[in-house]
Amino acid sequence: MPTVACPSCQEDDDLTGERHDDTIVLTCGGCGTQWDRDLRLECKLCGSDDIEGIPTSTLEEAGRAGVRTPSGIRLVYYCWSCRGTEVTATNPSPGPHPPPRASQDLRALRRSRPHE
Repeated sequence: MPTVACPSCQEDDDLTGERHDDTIVLTCGGCGTQWDRDLRLECKLCGSDDIEGIPTSTLEEAGRAGVRTPSGIRLVYYCWSCRGTEVTATNPSPGPHPPPRASQDLRALRRSRPHE
């Protein structure tokens, strides 16, 4: 399934775009339709914009001496409001989930400490 497709003719290959602040104005080469694509992330579960993209290794390959090494990185989007994961995907995973280990957000550290 393509990430971006023309809303009129469903073309996903012949698209061009021009960036303007928080949006990209896309133009379909097939039918000429123009539309805005918002670049701000929003949780598909709760609508919050309090989202953090956590880099995770997804692909591994055999390196020297058979040691598995990462060969690809992807972002998993975590929502701090509803604590869901993959919240920008077509099928988000509702929370509550703990923050991913690679999270750089200080809220992950505060939640992991017992209250004094």
